[in-house]
Amino acid sequence: MSNIFLLPPNLDKKERFAASWEYLLENIPDLGQDFVDFLTQRSGKPSSTFVKSVSHPFFASSIEPDLLLECKDFDIICDHRLESQLNKLSLDSLLILAKSQTKKTYIAVISNSYCLIEPEILAGVLAKQYYLQPYDDTNSSMPYFCWQDIYALVAQKQERLAHEFAEYMHFMDMQPWQHSEWSNLFLNPDVAETFSQQWAQTIAYFQAMEINAKPSGYSALEIIYPLPWLQLLYIYAARSVSHNDLQAVSPYLVATIWIKGDAKTQIQAFHGISDRFTIPDNNHITVEIRASLANGLWTTKAGSRPKLAGTYSIGTDGDRILKRSRPKLAGTYYTSLDRLVASDSLQIQQNLLAFSKAVFIHAQSISS
Repeated sequence: MSNIFLLPPNLDKKERFAASWEYLLENIPDLGQDFVDFLTQRSGKPSSTFVKSVSHPFFASSIEPDLLLECKDFDIICDHRLESQLNKLSLDSLLILAKSQTKKTYIAVISNSYCLIEPEILAGVLAKQYYLQPYDDTNSSMPYFCWQDIYALVAQKQERLAHEFAEYMHFMDMQPWQHSEWSNLFLNPDVAETFSQQWAQTIAYFQAMEINAKPSGYSALEIIYPLPWLQLLYIYAARSVSHNDLQAVSPYLVATIWIKGDAKTQIQAFHGISDRFTIPDNNHITVEIRASLANGLWTTKAGSRPKLAGTYSIGTDGDRILKRSRPKLAGTYYTSLDRLVASDSLQIQQNLLAFSKAVFIHAQSISS
């Protein structure tokens, strides 16, 4: 890409980022060298002189990776993971592609979120020969590179273009979360699992009212039918959200209100809502509420949404018949995650409980 201004207008988010990343490396070649050094040194491989980068290179196998780094002694095929979601990735085709090249070729995965790679693939012969896996004894559950580390490489450059690209990366939620204990919450499944354990007090609170509450995924919480009309209260941590008028800053703790499709009165109550309030149990935590943007609040793919169960009715023969309800995402509550997390586990649990209770009570008051 020799002219960034001639990018096709129909590129998706991933394609545009790859082309822009290529343009940056083309214009700041020492950054390209820093990038190659970073990938090889972190994976215990010797480095090589950076020559150029190519976005979406074509291979005879019809596989079109995001970026190819051409070096003097080898090439590196980069697979970009941008969405803030749980990714499942199979390296089979990429490793086979690397093996088929006449020039020594490595595969590098760079992710912005959890990335699930089959352990048997990582332990295989092809991965040992062609996969650049970061070596870090403390982060064994993260066998991939992270955009927040690449962000640091870009941000330290003096060129104006690098500074502007760093802003672009910030817009793409690739900047590090500067927190001593939870900075890898969106990247490391082990950290996310530890966060999930902090829901203990909240789960106990709702279960005491005979309401089904349980962890979901790595770090989210499902509260199922806490009210007859409220099919699901789903609470999760997020790097970003679609609402751009929030006073809260990222990352966020988000609570979504999923109302039964036939509960029209309650759905109507959330139409056009825009409000904020302070949590009674902790006046340092401010919560903002917005009406849903259809399903646009889900910046990730549909597969990462909560699984919403249907409702059952009893047929004439006594069998249960599943009726597919169409729940409505009616409203969403937000607060800054920085105000909730702490070094003390008990304090985090108390803060999460205070947020969950406040959202639940507020949702009841809106619909009453």
